[in-house]
Amino acid sequence: MSLLDRTRNLATLPKAEGRDWRQLAIAAGYGLVGAICLWLVLLVPVLVAWVADPRTSTSWTDTLSISGDAWVLAHRGHIGVTSAGAHSVVFAPLLLTALAVLLARYAATAMLAYLPDRRGSWWEGPTSYVVGYLFGGAAISLLAGFGPATPSVLSVVPGAVIVAVAGAGWALWHSEQPIAETAKDYVGQRLSLTTRRAVRPALEGVLGFLALGLVVVVALLALHLGDVRDLNSQLRPGLAGGVVLWLGQLSALPNVVLWAGSWLSGASVDLGVVSVGTSHVHGGVLPMVPVLGAVPSAGNLPVWTAVVPILPVALGAVIGWRSLAQLTTLASLKTKATTAMTASGLAAVLVLVLTWLSTAGVSGGSLAYVGPSLLVAPLLVVELLLGAVLSAVVLHWRRTR
Repeated sequence: MSLLDRTRNLATLPKAEGRDWRQLAIAAGYGLVGAICLWLVLLVPVLVAWVADPRTSTSWTDTLSISGDAWVLAHRGHIGVTSAGAHSVVFAPLLLTALAVLLARYAATAMLAYLPDRRGSWWEGPTSYVVGYLFGGAAISLLAGFGPATPSVLSVVPGAVIVAVAGAGWALWHSEQPIAETAKDYVGQRLSLTTRRAVRPALEGVLGFLALGLVVVVALLALHLGDVRDLNSQLRPGLAGGVVLWLGQLSALPNVVLWAGSWLSGASVDLGVVSVGTSHVHGGVLPMVPVLGAVPSAGNLPVWTAVVPILPVALGAVIGWRSLAQLTTLASLKTKATTAMTASGLAAVLVLVLTWLSTAGVSGGSLAYVGPSLLVAPLLVVELLLGAVLSAVVLHWRRTR
């Protein structure tokens, strides 16, 4: 090839795309809007409660900071409270966190419709979106600091990143915009075939884990409904207070479901000084929250509760079975086992991330930690992997004999 031919070929190559800072700034603006939307949604019930309750002693400006505190808690940030001593509160009602992800997804979808397809630099827009979301979270945290509580701005960063990335990823996955197609092609080319096959069964496994936890919660509420009613009657919160109380408990329902699912793994659930294991409950004083009336009384639990860890193993088997449905009968046992283990491992990671988000605590008091013990991590991983491997071996034997 002559020098002239090479020059002509170079002339036909696409020119490198420079950064359009205006577009990136607008993408960050969408992230800022995604963060503010949740704050506005939380502001409405706070204002309604402030207007409806004649006993309130706070000013209307405090409602701005209170909704900001709720935003910080929804992203698992830390709130400093000094009215009853120096305490740090962390509690993320996961229903509010899910609402934050949903609103972040809507804002990210609008962003994708605006951004052009930048091919190799497709990630710049979503990254700017995450930065804008973090900036909005920092601003809301600073605004909340003018109220009676003092949020920690830095503590919001991990949760805000998770919410923003989840919202942007959700939008990219379901969008048909050119930039979204480029992103999906980029990720798909870098994920192994085994990992791509494992994603759907893993998500189904997470839903199965939540379903098991929900069954435990419903059973406990049915068995201790009288205790829940007694606690609610003793509180006498009034109409507005009762609505706020039950909305708060409803927003924390996913947290309780995750704790119940973690208990099935064999790990204890610590509610401050109270510890609920699979064979025994160590009693103590709990806050007067009606739903906590469903916690079993101190003492020994029925003998059959000691074998509940078999349920996560069965869930791992279901995950393995679902992952093998995408493979042919002639696939090797190694391929089947690897696919099943990848799916169950991914499901375990997702569940553990959600479990971390669900934990709560009040420093310097009896409720220093609320959530599953750290033993849940190795137990759940081993149980799901064991079930997946057993499922792969059994199904391979039945299909090839």
